[in-house]
Formats: sequence, structure tokens, C-alpha cells
Amino acid sequence: MAFYAKDFIFDGTPSEFYNVQLGELDGAGVASTAASSDVSLLTQKLFRRSVPLFWGAEQTPVLSFPLSVMSPDEITPDTFSEISGWLFGKMNYKELRICQNDMIDMYFNAFLTAPQIVRVGNTIRGFTTTAVCDSPWGWRESRTRVYNYTSHFTTAYIPFPNWSADNFYTYPTEVIITANMFGGSVSITNTTDSNSRVFVLNLLPNEVVTLDCSHQFISSTLVTYPLYNFNQNWLRFIRGINNLTVAGNIEELEITSPVAVKIGG
Repeated sequence: MAFYAKDFIFDGTPSEFYNVQLGELDGAGVASTAASSDVSLLTQKLFRRSVPLFWGAEQTPVLSFPLSVMSPDEITPDTFSEISGWLFGKMNYKELRICQNDMIDMYFNAFLTAPQIVRVGNTIRGFTTTAVCDSPWGWRESRTRVYNYTSHFTTAYIPFPNWSADNFYTYPTEVIITANMFGGSVSITNTTDSNSRVFVLNLLPNEVVTLDCSHQFISSTLVTYPLYNFNQNWLRFIRGINNLTVAGNIEELEITSPVAVKIGG
């Protein structure tokens, strides 16, 4: 993936700190870049059937792209050791931001793999590496929306926007539901989803339940096993506007949803 930016930030540290930049030693050139994301078709070929059976598609593989990082000056072995410790050998995905105008609010969760030292003569001038991301796309900052209610029993309509580039369902990373002083059943119906999918949760008075619908995790301030009080229809959104109907003895609803973005270099 080609970028016109020179500076980048990895794991919270800007590239200027080590006097390195994105780029090539021989200057601008022709580049063929990846455009996230492709799909893999799930098909089955049957004997004497000319058209394979189609079972669906998956948005794979994860996004990966090469990076060249160079310095205008010689990189000493000691400095390269520091740079290597900053960029390589991480044990988890780290945030990679490219500092260019059209990507200010975008980032990748990535490992930097397969590093290769670039030398000019006997001096180290940079390295090449491959960024391997956690998904077939990059990300924008997650969007959080908070809804407050004052009625004894609430029935409310929410037009919830989901502008994620993921063509499959987007599952919110955090849903926090606070029951009012009466407690009871709370339902969230997504009439835009297939069969008007209904999320149902029973809460005690003033109970606060937190759900990670992406990893299917639930916790409660008052109940040890809140999963038993949940119908396990984890909240999910299709692309575009989702028409939600909220009903129950609820004081506050907070939804945080990730935003996937397809980036072409």
C-alpha cells in the first residue's frame, strides 16, 4: 500500500523521534497497492453439475501491506536496535497511524513482520517490513451514543447509524444498560435486522449490565451469572440506519460501535 505521507505513529511513538520516514531511497515510482477488502467464495462442485453450489462468502484475508522506512542519515547499530525494539517482536496488535490528511481519523491494528535491513554500502539507511492487520480493513474511532430516559416504563425509537464498511453485521464492542429503580425486562428490537431481531434482558432494580457483543461477554453489578437473564440475541447492526425500539424499565442506554473503513493506498 503506497502512502504519500512521510511520517507515521506506531504504538504511540511518532517516527520523528527516531528520524525515520516512510519512503524509498530511489524516490517516487510506480506502485501496485492493495485495496481492502476481497472476499473468499464458499462453493461446492458436484459431479456433472456445471454451476457449483454457493454457500456464501467471507471477507478474507486480513489486510497486509509492505512498508519501507528510511532515514535521511545513517542509522547506527545502537539506534537500529532501539528502532527494532519499538517496531518489531510485539506480542499483540499495535496501533499504526499514517500521518496524511485523508487518514487523520483512521488507523490500523497491526503487527510489523518480516523486517529486512536496507544498507547503502556498509551503512544502515532503513528497513522494509510488512504490516499485517487484525481485519480486512482499517478503523476509525469507535462511536459512542448515550440515551437517557426518565419514565417509569420507556418505549423509545432510536435511528442508530452504522457507517462501518463491514458488509456483514457490526457487533457493538460495549453496550451498557442501567435499569431504573423498578427493574424488570428490557428489550431492544432491531426492526431493520432479519425477522426484527429482539434483544431481551431481565434486570434487577438499579442493576448495570455491560455487554461486549463482539466477543459475547456480559457482566453485571448485581448478578453473578447475568447470562441466565439474557436471551443471547446479541445486539448487532446492518450497514446504514438501524431502526431500534427500546422498551422497559431503563434509565440509561450507552452503545459503542466500531467503524471499519476500507482504505486504498
